[in-house]
Amino acid sequence: MTEFRKNSAGVVGLAWFRKEDYARLLTIFEDAQDMHDTWEEWEESAKKVEERLKGEQYVVERVNIDPDTFPDWCRRAGIGIVASARSRFAVETVANRHSA
Repeated sequence: MTEFRKNSAGVVGLAWFRKEDYARLLTIFEDAQDMHDTWEEWEESAKKVEERLKGEQYVVERVNIDPDTFPDWCRRAGIGIVASARSRFAVETVANRHSA
């Protein structure tokens, strides 16, 4: 569990992709045309988002998107395999981690 910094704005989940999963994830995502072509490009962009959130005093937790389980999660949730689903998954995962 993440320890919150004093005066933190709270915790936020950030969808994260492992380098070894990226090409496969692009074949799964319905909005792959909106994604970066390479994992390196995606990582650079994601790290900027992460740093911005940290600068706004959030505690950022990376939430890996697993190509083996994420599509089933989306189907159970009744949503497409798109950016909003990735965000929702990250938010719900972090909320579940901290709800104990």
